[in-house]
Amino acid sequence: MNTIVILGAAGLAKEFYYYVKRAKPEITNFIFVNDLDDGQTSFDIDGQIFPVVKDWVFEENYNFIVAVGSPKIKQILVSKALLSGLVPAETIVDPSAIVLMDKKNLGYGGMVSPGCVVTSNITFGNYVTLNLNTTIGHDTIISDYCTTNPGVHISGQITMGTCNEFGTGCIVRDRLKIGSNKTFGAQTAVVKDILGDEPEIYVGIPSKLLNKK
Repeated sequence: MNTIVILGAAGLAKEFYYYVKRAKPEITNFIFVNDLDDGQTSFDIDGQIFPVVKDWVFEENYNFIVAVGSPKIKQILVSKALLSGLVPAETIVDPSAIVLMDKKNLGYGGMVSPGCVVTSNITFGNYVTLNLNTTIGHDTIISDYCTTNPGVHISGQITMGTCNEFGTGCIVRDRLKIGSNKTFGAQTAVVKDILGDEPEIYVGIPSKLLNKK
């Protein structure tokens, strides 16, 4: 199949467009989705204009990936994509990324961006986004819908729940457990377990609870 659907039509989608072209040169047709009532009908990537799908109607059951950072928005878009008949693609790995593990354990619908390093005995859920220059240490589990922004470093033996987002430059000490629905501000240092599924925001060095979402 030479077509892929990218959920999202903003800055991250522009970057993912190029990563897909590098990793999967057989893909020549790109469809972007933005169902917000914001008037966007086309998408300009360096002078190339793409139409934007608003109504979730597609000619075929194409494969898709998610080009949105927010885990909550990812969940909404993925639910609509699956209902429309789209099928998640295998997580795409940029050619410059170093992935030592079996790529079958990277899940579906996600992206491993340029400069990332993913080592051994790691398991991803689905719709996981690793942004530029993220590193993931050995024996780590990252569950569905998690996102790292650029320059995040997650040490080994981490067990992580769903829908977590790490701001630019975050670090996570080894041998920790992190629950679900947590947001970590830029350059936050996580040095102890953060458990539970309640939506929370953490910031600082070391990380401290800022507020509950």
